[in-house]
Amino acid sequence: MADTFFDIHMHAMDLSHPNLIAFLQRVNGIAGKLLLGGIAEPFLGQKEERLINLLTVMENNIGDYFILMEHFLKNKPPMVVNDGLLKTGEKEFDTILLTPLIMDFGFKDIKSKTFYDMALGKPVVCQTKDVLDAIKKYCNCEFAVKTGNKNHQEGITVPRKSRPIFEIYPFLGINPAIYDLPALTELLDRCFSGYTGKRVDLHANMGTFGGDISNIGSNIFAGIKLYPPLGFDPWPVGDKEQMDKVNYLYNMCQNMQVPITVHCSDGGFVTVDNAHDLTNPVKWEQVLIEYPKLKLNLAHFGHQGNFLGIIHRHEWLEKIIQLVAYDNVYTDISCLAFDDAFYEDFAEVLKKNSKLINKVLFGSDYLINLQWIGSYDEYLRAFQSTDKLSEEQKFKICSTNPEKFLFHSK
Repeated sequence: MADTFFDIHMHAMDLSHPNLIAFLQRVNGIAGKLLLGGIAEPFLGQKEERLINLLTVMENNIGDYFILMEHFLKNKPPMVVNDGLLKTGEKEFDTILLTPLIMDFGFKDIKSKTFYDMALGKPVVCQTKDVLDAIKKYCNCEFAVKTGNKNHQEGITVPRKSRPIFEIYPFLGINPAIYDLPALTELLDRCFSGYTGKRVDLHANMGTFGGDISNIGSNIFAGIKLYPPLGFDPWPVGDKEQMDKVNYLYNMCQNMQVPITVHCSDGGFVTVDNAHDLTNPVKWEQVLIEYPKLKLNLAHFGHQGNFLGIIHRHEWLEKIIQLVAYDNVYTDISCLAFDDAFYEDFAEVLKKNSKLINKVLFGSDYLINLQWIGSYDEYLRAFQSTDKLSEEQKFKICSTNPEKFLFHSK
């Protein structure tokens, strides 16, 4: 019997969704600014090509997003999915479960050093509606090739005949800093008051969105996405108003076992000066003392790097290894596992921390990862083909562990 492969950390967005200033800060950084000025191009190699690749994907209609992902996995050599199956060694997976992490770009105090130096907030409701519409279209449509005059070919969508290979359960993006407590309470109650944590209930609602975001209910979202670099403080000591909001959020999530994924690397869409302090995993120590049963994914394995990735620091990684000692705390390898060099280093970390293998989740960070890799397919192939991990380790990372993180016990 085939199993389920989980991608616990990926994104579905187009160029209309991020704050453009935040987006440019994310895709450029120091290296991008130098590249755009032509200074660093000889040193950056494929960076320009990667940025164009990313922007090309984001320029697509978000409604076709999952349809295109599926088509290329099944049809562009070397195929990742053959005859409806993804394989890693002897393991076969007939379903890829995706959890698109919606980003709350509603934070409004975003500045630039240009004449038009103030950006409007991007209401998360817009991105949420687009993602849910895209899931519905994916459930009902698939990719086809239309041949016209002079053998001209174009891609079109047609009514679905083949079995979908994706199950898609988004995480709701929330930045508690931009809500007052009544608004946050209303949002969480509306989306999670009837949350069951059961895959069967999420599956029953997949692709059923009716278009009215105000009427959305429970068991549409599989969890919650938090993002400190946009101004969210996980434990805002000394600020009663903010503390009341995070306590409400954590109390609900712990009681109902709603999973939380939080950005935990020193890169990202940065809009506040103290993003580094807010993102540091040490922030979660006190949270977990107060809420020890919280289901939490500290994403990106606490990655810390600098210009061109020449030097890496490990304080955040070491803190995360300590924190995953809590029963429900995990970490993912999204936007890190591009090749065997990563998996070789990762295998050494696992050797030194024998229990860590039970707390690691597979994630891609697609489409953001297109800055460093050519395609979603390539990221999956790197995991499929690496011999640095045993088959047992791979299965835990891509199936056993994420199933425990996402769903309640059967």
